[in-house]
Amino acid sequence: MQVLVFLNKINHTSIPFEISTRIAAITDVEVSVLSFYDESPEKIDLVEKVEHLPVQVRCLGGRSRLDCEAWAHFQREIIQDFDLVHVHHNFSGSIARILAKQQGIPVIDTEHRDHNSFSLLQNLVNGPTLPLADRVVSNSQVTEDSFKWYERLLLNDKELKVVHNGVNIDRIQTIVEETPRSDDESTFRICTVGRMVPVKNQSTLLRAFNSVVERHPSTELLLVGDGPLRKDLELLAHELEIAGKVRFTGEVPRDRVYELYAQSDLFVISSFAEGFCVAAVEAMAAGLPVVVSDIPIFHEVINKCGSYADPEKPELFAEKIQELLKNKDLRQERSSICHARAQNEFSLEKTAIDYSNIYKEVVEGTTQ
Repeated sequence: MQVLVFLNKINHTSIPFEISTRIAAITDVEVSVLSFYDESPEKIDLVEKVEHLPVQVRCLGGRSRLDCEAWAHFQREIIQDFDLVHVHHNFSGSIARILAKQQGIPVIDTEHRDHNSFSLLQNLVNGPTLPLADRVVSNSQVTEDSFKWYERLLLNDKELKVVHNGVNIDRIQTIVEETPRSDDESTFRICTVGRMVPVKNQSTLLRAFNSVVERHPSTELLLVGDGPLRKDLELLAHELEIAGKVRFTGEVPRDRVYELYAQSDLFVISSFAEGFCVAAVEAMAAGLPVVVSDIPIFHEVINKCGSYADPEKPELFAEKIQELLKNKDLRQERSSICHARAQNEFSLEKTAIDYSNIYKEVVEGTTQ
């Protein structure tokens, strides 16, 4: 079976790309990955060189979402004996669904985001074309539950599936084991990872940390990631007079994130909403106890392994952080159950096999 996975861009943080390479590595599915915006495989930012990967990578070099030349190239690509097209993104996925169905090629769509966060344009594009997919997969039950009423009406005869994102447990564990702890053993390190945008709500964490550091001066906060709100968050750290205790790392490679996990004591995330939150699962795989927002997605993913706090209330985050900071036995207990849950429920292998089975179900169903 030959499957074409269609992505907007490929880089070292692309979970769909990582899942695709694992499908190709451990199943009998032949996977090609087509990037809409990347110019060439050689320019893609990956840990491994493209030629060493088990997937074939192709690029369209699209200059805009309506680049007619790129879409004509896409049509030529999908005619080349692919049994199935797997799309992941809102606008490009919508056009790809239309073009693939015109060629009679079955389509699997994966939804990665809460549909309540869609813009008007995204709703207008995604809703009418979603039923063109032969199977609609969500990365969490929360994502599926966010489908609009009219999407559910249009998808009435479709079989919906939930396949959680997987993380590379072995790679994370290897890096954690090989990374020495910082020289300053007396410092308690809190780590968070995420793009600095309003929905990630790092300001609540900074305010919570302000309360924590007043009582526990030997505490440090690592904010990993970048985004349009970084300067505002840096300014807030200065206003709270905690800038000397807060380190902004910027965007770093995935392996460096795992090294920072190895040098941390606690992972905290105060988002208002998430589609899945790979960062939290990777932290669990690294053996970190977690404090997360009290929102539905974390109850689905973290379950009973973590501590929960209202993302609107920094004082509650501070309380949960201090509870773990002061209790080493509790941290060790949470560390063990977090790692076990990540390993048992969210491995890349499990996700790859789930998708491989869906591919086979769809292709066999359309050829009968």
